[in-house]
Amino acid sequence: MKHNGTLKGLWIVRISDAGAGAREVGAMLARVEAELYVLAFSSAVRAGECMRALGAAGTPFYVCAANLEVVLGEARQSGARGFIVDYDARAASFASAHPLPSGGGARELR
Repeated sequence: MKHNGTLKGLWIVRISDAGAGAREVGAMLARVEAELYVLAFSSAVRAGECMRALGAAGTPFYVCAANLEVVLGEARQSGARGFIVDYDARAASFASAHPLPSGGGARELR
C-alpha cells in the first residue's frame, strides 16, 4: 500500500508502563539521530509484530478522524517530528517517513 502522508488510517502502538495497573503512556517512538518519530503501521498485525520484536509492552491503536487531533497532539508533546510507516525491526527498514503536519491536524482530515 502506498502511503499518502497522513496518520489517519494507520495503526500506532500505545505503550503501557510496567507494573501492576499498567496505563498507557503514549505512542511507540523511534529515535533517528537527534529526532523522534512515531512508529505507524498499515495493519494491527504489523504493529504487534514490531512491538514484540522490540520487546515493548502496549496495544495496537487505530488512528481515525475522531482521534487524529489527540494522536497528533500527543506526538507533538512527546517531541516527535514525524512518523515512520511499517518499520520492520528485524530488517531495520521501513516503507516511508513523513513529517507531522504543522499546527492542527485539520489539513490531514481532507
